[in-house]
Amino acid sequence: MLASTTTLHHLLLPAPPHLAFALPHAAPPLHAWLPLSRVAPPRVAALTHGSSCRMRRRGTRAKVVAAGGDEASSSGPTKFSVKIPVGNRHILVETGHIGRQASASVMVTDGETIVYCSVCMADTPSDPSDFFPMSVHYQERLSAAGRTSGGFFKREGRAKDHEVLVCRLIDRPLRPTMPKGFYYETQILSWVFSYDGIHSPDCVAVTAAGIAMALSEVPNKQTIAGVRIGMINDQFVVNPTTEQMEDSELDLMMAGTDSAILMIEGFCDFLTEEKLLQAVETGQVAIREICKAIDVLVQTCGKKKMVEAINLPPAELYRHVEDISGDELVKALQIKEKIPRRKALSALEEKVIMILSEQGYVSKDELSGPIGNLADIVEEEDEDEVIEDGEVDEGDVHIKPVSRKPHRQLFSEVDVKLVFKEVSSKYLRRRIVEGEKRSDGRSACELRPINSQCGILPRAHGSALFTRGETQALAVVTLGDYQMAQRIDTLVDTEESKSFYLQIY
Repeated sequence: MLASTTTLHHLLLPAPPHLAFALPHAAPPLHAWLPLSRVAPPRVAALTHGSSCRMRRRGTRAKVVAAGGDEASSSGPTKFSVKIPVGNRHILVETGHIGRQASASVMVTDGETIVYCSVCMADTPSDPSDFFPMSVHYQERLSAAGRTSGGFFKREGRAKDHEVLVCRLIDRPLRPTMPKGFYYETQILSWVFSYDGIHSPDCVAVTAAGIAMALSEVPNKQTIAGVRIGMINDQFVVNPTTEQMEDSELDLMMAGTDSAILMIEGFCDFLTEEKLLQAVETGQVAIREICKAIDVLVQTCGKKKMVEAINLPPAELYRHVEDISGDELVKALQIKEKIPRRKALSALEEKVIMILSEQGYVSKDELSGPIGNLADIVEEEDEDEVIEDGEVDEGDVHIKPVSRKPHRQLFSEVDVKLVFKEVSSKYLRRRIVEGEKRSDGRSACELRPINSQCGILPRAHGSALFTRGETQALAVVTLGDYQMAQRIDTLVDTEESKSFYLQIY
């Protein structure tokens, strides 16, 4: 039997020459001498004064660090941080230090590029609808690059086109992960605090939003992350630098969960489909590793999800709507013209609401069940108040016996409209999948009629009217000299002018 852990250390591992341990009282614990592959990862323990905790995951090498001590205990909640491997480097995720009143907030650092993201929710739910009330804001402060605005207006105003596009990159992968029936208005705010000119902040902002949403009370289904994939010298690079992107033949932005890709956007220089599929697989592997590391952080300091706030229409309501609409819904979906079809569906929806109201199923008060009148349940024997010795005798209160008859479940009118829309979509999808034609008479592989006309407006430099089915677009082109180019302030320390811009009305 070995006498001490020091003896075991000399038997298993030679002591590194650059390490020297001082043993004032006892030898270090066994796991301090053994490699990580031989020791189970320590679990996160309850934080005490002056303590810290670390968590490791095999494969991702994610390590969650909770800072303790006098500074943390006096300033408020504990600050957590984790380093997540992304490509050939790591990103640093910090939470609990800034934005403590938000539902969740994180700071993600890549090199010297720092993106702050917060998630806030309303205190009360909004009116039920078929659209999740979520707004995304992304802004690149010029101070992040140590610059000021070069225009006449020094205060940074509305979001630029690039920032709006990044907002969409954040919104698109997050929205499918939100459950139906959650009506609390949610705001995602992303700011670029620092930009080093090397590491792009847009892909970091997508990951930061996914981390903040995972840490918040919002009951999202899965964690999301985002990466950029480049291809340099026929090799795929995850989150390449700006210098590497100058030589890259591919610029692919991806976002998804550990099991699926939810958003792809980018362009390439005439790559084959096989190369693009390999790029998607490379990005999916990177996203999966990031999501696993985020799940470790959520288990450590994530907030409890508001699952009880999800308010879905009762399953019985779907059966009632299908029984009432039935064949009339199928006939309405077969109307080819869009406006008559829309009017027929609206009339059928009103008919469903009217029939359910006549049958006693629909309530204007949005109650989930019947409630009797308080006057019919509570009976007061003595209605006159009698004052005795300064006290008020309101009489004895007795409860009337109420017959326990089964009551019909009441549905709100809003729920009926939501269910009718879902049932209509299900019928239309089933009709197309089963091989029948669409509502306008087209098959699944048939396009709408396309027509275009040029020279519609006589005084413009160019004009065209494009028509596809019943959808039309009028495009107008005007020309100007180089002095009319739009000057744009960006985080990059170079003057940029935009000679082509598109205005959509």
